[in-house]
Amino acid sequence: MAVLLVPGVAGWLATVHGADVLEMDREVSAGWRPVVGGLLEAASHGETGPEDRLVPDLDVSALARDALLRMPGASSNRATPASWSSLIRRAGTKFGEWTRRIEVGAQVLRGNTEQDFVRLAGLFQREKENVVHRVDWGGRYSQVNDRRNTNRWFINSTVDRTQLSGWILYYSGKHEYNEFQGIDYRGTGSVGVGYRFVDEEDRHIMMRVGPAVTMEIYSNSGGDSLTEDLLVEFELDWPLFERSRMETRMSMRPSVLSLDVFRFRSNTGVIVPLDNEERWSLKLGYELDYNSSINLVSNRLPMDLTTSVSVVYLRP
Repeated sequence: MAVLLVPGVAGWLATVHGADVLEMDREVSAGWRPVVGGLLEAASHGETGPEDRLVPDLDVSALARDALLRMPGASSNRATPASWSSLIRRAGTKFGEWTRRIEVGAQVLRGNTEQDFVRLAGLFQREKENVVHRVDWGGRYSQVNDRRNTNRWFINSTVDRTQLSGWILYYSGKHEYNEFQGIDYRGTGSVGVGYRFVDEEDRHIMMRVGPAVTMEIYSNSGGDSLTEDLLVEFELDWPLFERSRMETRMSMRPSVLSLDVFRFRSNTGVIVPLDNEERWSLKLGYELDYNSSINLVSNRLPMDLTTSVSVVYLRP
């Protein structure tokens, strides 16, 4: 079998009979000469008519592969560039390792009083080997008669690293914006130890204790503050009845340098599944937020109490 070599591909053609070589392109760079030499050694010698220059029984794909590998800087172990579709699939696989939960609650009133209220919350959690990473996010927004009266958003991240005999090492970061507490930004970072009193598939009780630092930036040029705190956090997830469960997360952050600064937050919810697979649930929530530093800075009430009803979607 004879294969026709297209002029201009390598810039050279080998003849079938005789030792002469037909040069089709003299502008080939010097870097191609070793490639041409390899092709000439592999080709047999002969001659046909001037209109056709053929190389009989030549494996063009093998020669092309060898030629590419002989080029300067070429490597047989060169990695193939990843396509966008493969990158998206890999990102989806990584994201699929996280448990997702979304909570949505809303209220709309029209008539003598016009009110709009929406509550969003979510939970992402991943358990990998001896590390549990949890991300909570959410917020509330409300307005009555076109006047805003609630605007709070937050995102919290906690990483627990399991140690021996139920002990853990943790890191947590909390970030919050609350317009009607006069807080443009509140951030808390803490590192410490914890202990799992109960750690089963459908229930757990745990506590975290460690030093923390809290920074608050107040709105309307109210200045800012930085306090050294002690973080004490209690977490419970426990089944109540056959088709309901209770979740509670309480945190206390007293200042270790100023006795008049104390922060406390309790977030409790009762979840009732609406289907057999427990993908959809109804959540009755209760949140208490107390911050004594707000009263000292801006003469605002130090405590907020919020009750809510939300629809929850869980994808394990």
